[in-house]
Amino acid sequence: MHEAPAGPMIHVVSPNPAQDRLQVVPRLVPGEVHRAVDVVSRPGGKGMIVARGSVRLGGRAALHGFVGGSVGAQISAGCRELGIDDRHVPIRGETRVTTVIVDRATGASTVINEPGPEVGGAEVDALVERLLTAVRPGDLVVCTGSLPRGAPDDLYARCVSGLRGRDVLTVVDTSGPGLAAALRSGPDVVKVNEEELRVDGGLTGDGEDADLDALMTRALAAGARAVVVTRGAAGLSYRSADEGWDVSSPSVPVVNATGSGDMMLAGFVTSLAQGEDRPTALRTGAAAGAANARRLEPDLGGRDEVHELRSASVATAVAGLRP
Repeated sequence: MHEAPAGPMIHVVSPNPAQDRLQVVPRLVPGEVHRAVDVVSRPGGKGMIVARGSVRLGGRAALHGFVGGSVGAQISAGCRELGIDDRHVPIRGETRVTTVIVDRATGASTVINEPGPEVGGAEVDALVERLLTAVRPGDLVVCTGSLPRGAPDDLYARCVSGLRGRDVLTVVDTSGPGLAAALRSGPDVVKVNEEELRVDGGLTGDGEDADLDALMTRALAAGARAVVVTRGAAGLSYRSADEGWDVSSPSVPVVNATGSGDMMLAGFVTSLAQGEDRPTALRTGAAAGAANARRLEPDLGGRDEVHELRSASVATAVAGLRP
């Protein structure tokens, strides 16, 4: 049995979960037959990584999404095992499996994402209604990952809009058509990489080559209250109308960087839930992402590991952006 920690709940909305299957090969050669030297299968997907990281750091987490079939049952079992509040909506389709092939020689990962099951309008409505019912003032809501087939592009925007005025911090981490809609719904934080912001945010014209600060300014003007742009080993940048931070990432030997952006998000929101300020939360996120990268599986050792790495992360103040 897990003793539930105190503090706000981090509700993770991740409609398209997956069972992750990691296979390590000595060297990946396309077109060749390979023999795996290590295989790991566990509940995964972006939402599960965020929720797992939050729990590892002493936070309270709930997962909201869709699960179906025997793979979906494994996702729910994984929630119970970790002490995550399982709030998934059951569906008839089978939850997807994500295959991750890790090249041990280079540390590079090849990820094969299945499309996942199709959901209907009633199931989408049930997810949103359950979320709005479960959230309490002071909680945090993270909308992350791809949308399953049948889900509307504005699903995350609906979640954010439904929570407006309820003293809830909303964070969106997505790409594709849902990003532009989510930006305009007014989330407290949007977390993306530069390519996602440039390609999917609907912020540039055809052929326009806007720099990163210009893109972040436009994201704020579109409706986001703050923007975090991750840059892998180079760290991350945070901008709002009031403050800006460039944060370095601790240097670690990389085993498998898959999920490091999600673990960064886990560190960031859990730090905020625990009452820490934005630069500390950003440094915690950078440290959590680095801790994840030095493991085969997306995971953390716990608070001590992340806090030790956080001491090697530096937050440099820069000017905020006025949209």
